[in-house]
Amino acid sequence: MRSQAAKLKEIMQEKKEKVEVKEFETSSTRTIAIASGKGGVGKSTFTVNFAYNLSKLDKEVLIIDSDIGMANLDIMLGVQPNYDMGHLLRGECSLEDAVIEGPAGIKLLSGITGDDSFIDIQNDAMQKLIDLGDQIEKNYDYLLIDLGAGAAKSIVNTILAAEELILLLTTEPTSVMDSYSLIKILANHKYNKPIKMVINQTEDEKDAQKTAKRIIKTVKNYLDLDLTLIGSIAHDRKISAALRRQKPYSELFSNRKAARDFENLARKITGAEKEQQAKGVKSYFYKMVGFFNKHVK
Repeated sequence: MRSQAAKLKEIMQEKKEKVEVKEFETSSTRTIAIASGKGGVGKSTFTVNFAYNLSKLDKEVLIIDSDIGMANLDIMLGVQPNYDMGHLLRGECSLEDAVIEGPAGIKLLSGITGDDSFIDIQNDAMQKLIDLGDQIEKNYDYLLIDLGAGAAKSIVNTILAAEELILLLTTEPTSVMDSYSLIKILANHKYNKPIKMVINQTEDEKDAQKTAKRIIKTVKNYLDLDLTLIGSIAHDRKISAALRRQKPYSELFSNRKAARDFENLARKITGAEKEQQAKGVKSYFYKMVGFFNKHVK
């Protein structure tokens, strides 16, 4: 009797052949992974307020909360999703059912609460991922993927599949070192896309600039990757007040410096749209399928 692994490999090959191998057409939807080398740097807060400011610029934004085991965007936004992407792939709901709207029009899709085993071979999940990508491209300008902290395999795979990466860190030495470690792992996986860096919770702008220059130089010299500082966010105790009220900080305290920092960052990102040749959400999901295929070989 054939082993279960051999049978699984055969099934995966059959499914792979059904999904045509191709380069997807250029899409207007930008897929951005938001990551951090360590926890506690305010990544989820950044994602929510970044999305809020993109929405203010008349952009349709969807966030996928992919922080497995620590997903908390629904709590931050004061919503209770009934479905997640797993339900979508199993055909138990539509995209419209799974996407929930939070304050200020922010749209949220809960990711999979588990590991790569979410791909249900029997339900043609690979093709469903491609179809899902097509639906997202028709309805959204930005797909933001809020990742967990660190460099777990699932996190690295998501970054490799996404078109863009925003790396969030603080000026604390541990945050800088962990960020460098994540970049080093990406370099070992032949990552060759520009990395956009944001320094969060800054008390001193000069200190932030000094930290940025130091890590940019180190990454360039030792890893030969393009790391660029695109902005910094001032530290503000009012962010905690916004979290308690389950509202975006930028909505409640729009006149404060950190809120202006978020706004400027969103404008900077959208200003690069003409230069961006996005491959879209279908390409992202297709690459994720490829990583899963390698995993089961």
